[in-house]
Amino acid sequence: MEVEYEWEDLKDLRWIKLYLHSAGVKVNTHGVRITSHPGPFNVLTSPHEHVVENCIDDLTMHGDTFDMMNLSRTPYNKINIHIGGAYGDKPKSMERFCKNFERLPDRVKSRLTVENDDKASMYSVKELYHGVYSRIGVPIVFDYHHHRFCDGGLSEQEALEMAISTWPEGITPVVHYSESRSKERLDESIRPQAHSDYVYDYIDTYGNDVDIMIEAKHKELAVEKYKELHL
Repeated sequence: MEVEYEWEDLKDLRWIKLYLHSAGVKVNTHGVRITSHPGPFNVLTSPHEHVVENCIDDLTMHGDTFDMMNLSRTPYNKINIHIGGAYGDKPKSMERFCKNFERLPDRVKSRLTVENDDKASMYSVKELYHGVYSRIGVPIVFDYHHHRFCDGGLSEQEALEMAISTWPEGITPVVHYSESRSKERLDESIRPQAHSDYVYDYIDTYGNDVDIMIEAKHKELAVEKYKELHL
C-alpha cells in the first residue's frame, strides 16, 4: 500500500530543515548552482486529473526543498521538466500545460523550466517557444542530443539561440549535452537516444554564454574526460 506524507508528518522535520538550510548556506557562499530534474511522471499536459495532481504534488516538494535551502526563486535554481505527452493533439496538450502551470505554487512557477524532447512526435524547441514560452514565459532548456531527433526544422545553432532568448536577463541559461550510447558502443541494437558513458565531441555554444550540464552515465568522470580532450 502506498503511503504519502506531508512535511509536518516527519518527526525529524526540524533537523531536515536545519541541514537543508546549512547546505544552502554553503551553496550560496561558494557560488554553486543547484538545479533539479524531476522524473518523467510529471506530466502537466495530461488529460487525467489525478496525473496532474500527482505532478503538482511532486513539483511542490521540489519547490519546498529549494525554499528550505534558501535558493533563489528564479530559474537560476531551475526545476526542469519535459512538458509531457502530446495525446494526439499538441496544441491542446500545450494549452493544458499552460492552464495547469497556473495551479503550481509560486515556489515552483518561479523556478520551472521546460526541455525539448528526443522524439519527432514530441516537442521541439520551436514548439515549446510558441506553445509554452510565448504564453506563460517559462524558459527553455536546450538539449543538444534531443535536438538531433526532434529539430522542429531548426539548425542546432538556431534552436540553441531560440532557447537562450527565453531566459531572464542576468541569469545564465542552462543547456544539456549528451551523446549516443549506441554510437559509443558501436551497437545498433541500443536506442540511439540512450545516453553514453562519456562525451567525446566538442560542445559548440556558438559564442553564447551558457552553463552546460553534461548528462553522461559516468557523471563527474565524464566531465573530467571532456576537459582532458578539449580544455
